[in-house]
Amino acid sequence: MFPLPLFHYFAIGAFIISVAVLHKFNNRPLRWFIPFLLFMVLVELGGRYLRKIAHEPNTWLYNISIPVEYLFYGFILGSLCITPSLKRIIFYGTAILGIWVLINLFFVQGFTQLNTLTLKIGCSFMIITCCLGLVDLFRNDEHKTLLSNPLFWIIAGVLFFNAGEFSYHFLTDLFFEYGLDKTAKLFATINNKLIFVLYTCISIALICSSKQEKKLQPTRS
Repeated sequence: MFPLPLFHYFAIGAFIISVAVLHKFNNRPLRWFIPFLLFMVLVELGGRYLRKIAHEPNTWLYNISIPVEYLFYGFILGSLCITPSLKRIIFYGTAILGIWVLINLFFVQGFTQLNTLTLKIGCSFMIITCCLGLVDLFRNDEHKTLLSNPLFWIIAGVLFFNAGEFSYHFLTDLFFEYGLDKTAKLFATINNKLIFVLYTCISIALICSSKQEKKLQPTRS
């Protein structure tokens, strides 16, 4: 179980930052990062425990947690978008994705088999959603620089993460069929490196949101 791989500490660090920054924050969508990041930390630790200590399969756990990630980021990006039409597209797309996840879990690929169809559709949806978020940013951003906008960093992290996994997800069935990645070592290598980028961007977004909140607070005379 221990020592933990480095990417676990990036997730734990992002959770700690979320608690420190967002516990009194007025932006309700961003405050959902606190329970979400706690959930992700517990999932990663639970998955490691099942594999390393209990010697049990953990595929079912990730068949649940990965769709939760897709749905959460869809909700966050939709909530932070300003353009009504883009907001509706993202929310409707997230709802449709949620319905597909349930259909796939209960009627198609099930809980024990890796839900590759959900990975492919979810990854594609995340990339499209991030592109819509970028369109919204360029239309409505009033910050002096995009680097101070929390939405920019969230989009950057989610986009890089899913773009990095895109090719692998669409070749997953081929890898499994020909035994090219039987132990999922290649997937783990790609995924773990991309986690660094994702949680670093999220941490920066949370810090930016804190600075933005302080600027909006009235000064005491």
